[in-house]
Amino acid sequence: MIWIIVRMLLYDWSSLILFSGIINAIIAIVFLIKNSSRYKPKYALWVNVFLFCVILILFERIIRFSNLETHYPKLLFITSPLFFFILPLVYVFQNQLNGKVKYWYVHFIFPILMLLLFMPTILMNDNDKLNMYHEDGINDPIWIVLLYLLFAIYYSAKTFIANKKHKVHLLNTSANNDIELQLFSNQLVFWASICIIAIPVSLLVQYADYNTEVLDKCLFIIFSLIPHFILISIFNIKTLETANEIQIEEKQRSVIEHENLNTSKSELTAFMMKHQPYLSQDLDLQTLANLIGWNRSNLSMVINKGFHKNFYDFINEYRLEAVVEKLNNGAHKEYSLDYIVSECGFKSYVSFYRIFKRIKKTSPKEYLKHLKNQ
Repeated sequence: MIWIIVRMLLYDWSSLILFSGIINAIIAIVFLIKNSSRYKPKYALWVNVFLFCVILILFERIIRFSNLETHYPKLLFITSPLFFFILPLVYVFQNQLNGKVKYWYVHFIFPILMLLLFMPTILMNDNDKLNMYHEDGINDPIWIVLLYLLFAIYYSAKTFIANKKHKVHLLNTSANNDIELQLFSNQLVFWASICIIAIPVSLLVQYADYNTEVLDKCLFIIFSLIPHFILISIFNIKTLETANEIQIEEKQRSVIEHENLNTSKSELTAFMMKHQPYLSQDLDLQTLANLIGWNRSNLSMVINKGFHKNFYDFINEYRLEAVVEKLNNGAHKEYSLDYIVSECGFKSYVSFYRIFKRIKKTSPKEYLKHLKNQ
């Protein structure tokens, strides 16, 4: 077995990159299983099943690229139905993070039908599989390729929309360092979904008249990046959990009328100025709603519609102004900038630096230099 793997890596230039994807997928699965108490098992299960499918697809592709199909004929064609499973797996997982857990099984009806369709080919004996594999011409019927292309476009679009909703939810519920990690992981899951598009493109290029081997290898190298993205996400995200059954902003229904919006804005501004809840590093939407005595839907609506900001920016801009006020009063002469930033509610200097640069159009270092020259 080890010798076969060594031959794979030596016989083909792309196999080493694809094999690194397999290694990282295995590491991610082991990490999720080992840290089952840290991640909710039923959500981590979706990631593990998805990564297992990716492992099989990459391994089968290494066999093809390295011309080692005679050693693993049983794996030939076994990944064809898996292409129909990976996108629904990502979509259902993303939906569960969004708090949508009902009717998840509906998305696997069509993939299961495709599995049944491919079953006769998968159960063929080894010699018949090898003969089919070495036949001249195109092995994949055009209708299968076009069907998968439409399937991929549909689920890719739905996954990207669900991913964006998750990001909106994160930005509207918290404003601390934990959310930075969640947003980072959210973005990596997005790029992992992008990489899946390499599969239908790879299926389409087989119809080109020129040698498509190099292009096919490049496309699967892109696909092999998925385990890397997922592994980084797992290491950075604190917990795989849902949005606590809280609906995304556009599904909230607020009774706030237009004429009451300005009054609510004034009340919220006065509360923020008087009580300074933003100085707490662990402040979130629910906590602020409890402090001011509103329900969280109305608070979210006032911030989003009244101030045209998400909760993340709304709170951090108050924190930024608190830092700037302290700096203007000379606090930096007695305390370090890190200490001042922490005292004003920022849990992460990175968060402070990003919002400072965006709003003040300069770096904290340049701003301090300007204060010294005054």
